[in-house]
Amino acid sequence: MPDIWVFLVIIFSSLIKGITGFGFALFSFPLLLIWYSPKEIIPVLMICNLIASILIVVQKKEHKLLDKNAYFLIEAGGLFTIAGVIALSASTGHLLVKLSGLFFIALTIYSKFSRRKNSPLPSRHYLFAGAFIGFLTGAVSVSGPPLALFLNRAKVSNRKFREIFAAFSVVTAVIAIAGYYQTGMISTETLKISLLFTPILLTGTIVGKKLNTKMSVSSFQRTNIVLTLIASLLLIVNPG
Repeated sequence: MPDIWVFLVIIFSSLIKGITGFGFALFSFPLLLIWYSPKEIIPVLMICNLIASILIVVQKKEHKLLDKNAYFLIEAGGLFTIAGVIALSASTGHLLVKLSGLFFIALTIYSKFSRRKNSPLPSRHYLFAGAFIGFLTGAVSVSGPPLALFLNRAKVSNRKFREIFAAFSVVTAVIAIAGYYQTGMISTETLKISLLFTPILLTGTIVGKKLNTKMSVSSFQRTNIVLTLIASLLLIVNPG
């Protein structure tokens, strides 16, 4: 049975998930490595993230939020997730985690200081981003930083941001979970821990959604950048 600190990590991370549409694995993963190995906890987080993302996707929308480019991003992510699963199954996962943290920090700093063009991103950018982020999803379960930065660059609204994140997570998580099962990384204990975490995650997602509606686009984007930097540092200094 996980101790109280594990549950506190899940509570905080679930609120982040509700506010941003991502951030559950981003924050919980590096902290949970104190108690679990990457191969133990990544499948758990993927199952929990799938359930929470389904909740976001099925919620009633005032109008359609996904467009053609969003579908390109999601489909490419789904196709390349399996490559990330193969990379994780062939290693202990610790090196992948630390390299991901370093990459996320570099990408965040670059995006902050690079000059942004006001012209819309071409469709091929969505395909390339989806493929790369899908690989990261399968390998370390954390796709939030690069996807958040990409969507910030694409200048999407708060609600569209959450919707794309949730849909991307549903597709990539289904594929990743199937891959983890095939490689023997999902056990009875994996399912038990997932069931313990899920009610907390769903509650936090609902509460976080209410907070999301009160944020401006600019403050929302700044929050994403700060969260990305903090979580990336945690990935680098994790005890693995």
